[in-house]
Parts: sequence; C-alpha cells; structure tokens
Amino acid sequence: MTLASGAPEIAVDGKRSLRRRLRGASTRLATVGDQLLVALTNFGLTIAIGRAFGADELAAYGIGLSVGLMMQGLQRHAITIPLMLRTAEWAKQNRGALVAEQSFVLLPAVLAGLLALLAAHASLPRFAYLVILSSAVCLLIYLQLEFARAFLVKIGRPWLLLAGAGLYAAVAAALAAASLGGLIGYESLLGGFAGVMLLHALAVALVARSFAARSGVRQLLADIRQYGGWAAAATATYAGYNHAPLLILGAIAAPIHAAVFVASRSLLQPLQILLRGFDVADKNRFAEMRNDKSSSRFILKLVALYGVVGVLFGAAAGFGAEHLLSLAYGQKFSGYGAAVIAWVPAYVLLSISMPLESLVYARKRFASYFAIRGFASVVAIAAAFPLIQWYGGIGAIAACAIGWSAAVLGTGLMLMRKGNTQ
Repeated sequence: MTLASGAPEIAVDGKRSLRRRLRGASTRLATVGDQLLVALTNFGLTIAIGRAFGADELAAYGIGLSVGLMMQGLQRHAITIPLMLRTAEWAKQNRGALVAEQSFVLLPAVLAGLLALLAAHASLPRFAYLVILSSAVCLLIYLQLEFARAFLVKIGRPWLLLAGAGLYAAVAAALAAASLGGLIGYESLLGGFAGVMLLHALAVALVARSFAARSGVRQLLADIRQYGGWAAAATATYAGYNHAPLLILGAIAAPIHAAVFVASRSLLQPLQILLRGFDVADKNRFAEMRNDKSSSRFILKLVALYGVVGVLFGAAAGFGAEHLLSLAYGQKFSGYGAAVIAWVPAYVLLSISMPLESLVYARKRFASYFAIRGFASVVAIAAAFPLIQWYGGIGAIAACAIGWSAAVLGTGLMLMRKGNTQ
C-alpha cells in the first residue's frame, strides 16, 4: 500500500516541477524578448527621427527620452520592483488597485501633453514646445511599458507582454516609415505613439478585468511612503551623470548641439543592448556562486570580458565614426565624428559597471554605492557647464564620461575594501 500510494505522488510532484520549470522558461523568454524588441525599436526610432526631421526635433526627442527614462527609474524603484517582489497571488487579488495606481501614474504625462498643446498657441519658442511634447509622449511610453512588464508577468500573462512589445515595434515601424516618406510630421508621429500607448493602457486594464480607484490611490501613497525616498536617491544619483548633461546642453546651447549628442549616442547603443543581454544570463550564474571568493573571481573575469568587448566595439565605432554617421543620418551630421569617438570611454565604463553592480547588490553595499553615484553626479554636473560652454555637445559627452569614471572607480575601490555589508 505504501509503495502503491507513493508512486503517483512522486509522479504528480514531477509533473508539477516540470510545469513550474516550463512556466519559468516561458516567462524568461517572453521578458527577454520584450526587452530586446523594445530596445531595438528605440534604437531604430532614433535613427529614423534623425533622418526624417531636423536638429530641433531630434534634440527634443533626445531630451524627452531622458525625461521618460528618469521617471521610469523612479517608477521602477518605487512601484515596479516592490510589485515584482510580491507574490503572484497578491498581485491577482489586488489587480484592480494596481491598474488604478498605474492610471494615476500616467496622469501627469497626459497633463504634460495637454500643456504642450496649449504652449503651441502661446508665445513659447518652438523648441521648448517640442521638448514638452516629446517628454509627455516619452513618459507615456516608458511608464506604461515598465508597468506592463511587471504586471502581466505577475498575473500569469507573459506572452501578452511580448505581444504588446510587438505592437509597439509595429507601430514604431509604420510611423517611422511614414515620417521618412514625408507623409507625416514630427507632431503627428508623437501623436500616433500617444494614442497607441493610451490604448495599450486600456487593453491592460481590460485584461485585469478590474479597476479600484480608491485602492489604487492608497496603494500609490503606500508605495511612495515606503519606497519613494530610495527611489528618488537611486534615480537622482544615476541621472546626474547619465541624463543631466543633456538637459543642461539643451537649456544653454543651440539645439544642434543636443542633436549631435543624441545622434552620436544612438550609434553606441547596440553595445548596451548586447551587454544587457549578457548581463541577464551572467547575473543568473552569479546567483549560484556559493562564496564571496568565487563570486569575486567571477566578477573580475566579467569586468575584463565586458571591458574587452566595449573597447573592441568602441574602437570599431571610433575608426568608422564619420561613415557610421553618414550611414545612419545621411549628411546631416557630417563632420561630427568626434562626438562618436567621445562616447567610447563612457560606454566602455558603462559596460564594466554592469558586473560590478552585481557584487554591490550581493554584498548589500547600497549606502556607499548611492553615495558614490551621488558624488559622481555632482562632478558630472559641475563639469558640464564649463565643458558645454567650451565644446558644445562634445563637452556634454565628456561630462558624462567624467561622471562614469568617478562612479566606476569609486565602486571598484569600495568593493576592494574588506567587509561585505553596510
């Protein structure tokens, strides 16, 4: 009786374990596919905007992109990561509150878009109007994609996440083709994205089949109280050397300089897409390390590997800078190859920062890490003003590289010190 009754239990457990593994593999495939598809779409979209429109539009889009990514960083640390760390059962039970919370997060982006439309009829300069409009649309895009990435996985619908990314890529391709063909203007392109992302938000709400406004407000306030401070610190200390130089450049220099900044940066982004993919797999391997000594050796190997990949990619981009600019944008940015070369050190440093970040999280050195990033941000912002005055867009790129140097060097020195916790 014991053997007879035990065998089916083992079989059932085996089937459950297999189903869990299959679900896990399916979720990883969907999420990695989503991130890769969105990253490649954004890369292609930047190139298309640079080819189809002028310096004002590309500069405004680049600034709007930075605003969107900064706010997405706030959302990730204050809302998305806490959601990812909760159980699937909790997310399913509170799906109405989560969808409502997201609607209140999107509200400022919608209001900013309305402000931009009002500004079009006021005396605001056209470039300022384009920056406001671009920022509003980028906020809609990145805040909604970030929420969908966590929410759909938590409620067991990862393939809808990939379908949404496919829709975003298809819409981007259609709007980019229409722009390149001269069929629509820049404002129409942004309007198309805004409409699609609002429909995307509505579709996610329909998938949830629930909307609890009061609970959503309470959930948003609770997340802000509990995680808002750390979210602001994490975002501000990173944005200071990654986005702030572009914002300063857009404020004090002619739009052509910001356009050069954005156009040249986009040519190095395939390196980031490639290494982000490696980093996901390497972080999974890192999690399996059993002691600090082996994990430290593993991280050092990754730092060397990522550094070599970054240098080789950067050297190829640097030597072919003028050709790459011509291939991507025609003759619009001819003669600005130095800007591509100026990005190479920053992207090499960004590359080696990825494995170092794994060790920071493993050792829980968060306070020191944020302090170092804060110092790097202050250095980058302080350097940005004189460098931009002297060298324009290349000066802003140099300020980013200086900030990355301070951040990576400081993180490396911190990790070399004894002691695993702080």
